[in-house]
Amino acid sequence: MPADLDSVADELYSLPRDEFTAARNAAAKRAREEGERELAEQIRELRRPSTAAWLVNLLAREQPDEVRALVELGDGLRAAQEQLEGDELRRLSRQRHELVHGLVQQARAIGRSAGHKASEATVRELEDTFTAAVNSSAAAQAVAGGRLTAALDPSDTGPLTTEPPSPPPQRRSDDRSDRDERLRRDLDRARAEAADADSARDDAERGLGDAERAADEAGSALQELRSRLEEAERAEHDARRRVRTAQRDLDAADRAAREAQRRVHDLERRLDR
Repeated sequence: MPADLDSVADELYSLPRDEFTAARNAAAKRAREEGERELAEQIRELRRPSTAAWLVNLLAREQPDEVRALVELGDGLRAAQEQLEGDELRRLSRQRHELVHGLVQQARAIGRSAGHKASEATVRELEDTFTAAVNSSAAAQAVAGGRLTAALDPSDTGPLTTEPPSPPPQRRSDDRSDRDERLRRDLDRARAEAADADSARDDAERGLGDAERAADEAGSALQELRSRLEEAERAEHDARRRVRTAQRDLDAADRAAREAQRRVHDLERRLDR
């Protein structure tokens, strides 16, 4: 049965981050060979996740109950905000801080077990993403889906505070709405470009690592060849020394043989007389 985009995406975003690009390209090629050109293009458009997004995706797949707790906490916070329940909002906000911190630590642990130590920048992106999931049901669904390509920004969803909010304005102007929409589109593009740049940087880092390993291997091979050459030179020197010694022995033996022959001839002549 032909694959669909959802099943392919689920498989790709469950892979180790370093394997994503090759697996995506292979999936797109298979779809194209099966005549699914539109699906192939959709697969090609799937972006490799940033390090933070990859860790969040892993956590969502390995610890779904933890992510579900984050979603439920966000629902409670938004309900408390809408009902102007200050005490409840403050309590849930403290709980949010503890839960977000715990999820960040779990994501870091998952990264370490996979051989990736999270940088300070990645940790901040993890905190932002989990906070955004609390602030927005849409962000929470994105986190729970396990297909993030970039970290989420909690400011996009209007971060909750520990105090009851003031009543919102009845309506924003059309100009403000249009401006915000443009900004959101620009932000989406910027995030996609940032994710691509991050992927390119990682590819370059892997290329550097491969080149360094190749250089080390070549250096080791060269050192081994030099050692073998020095050993061969020493063997040649010893062999030539043995040749010279053998030549001297041969010359001495030849002289001794000729001298013995002369004595034999002399004795034979003396007997003939």
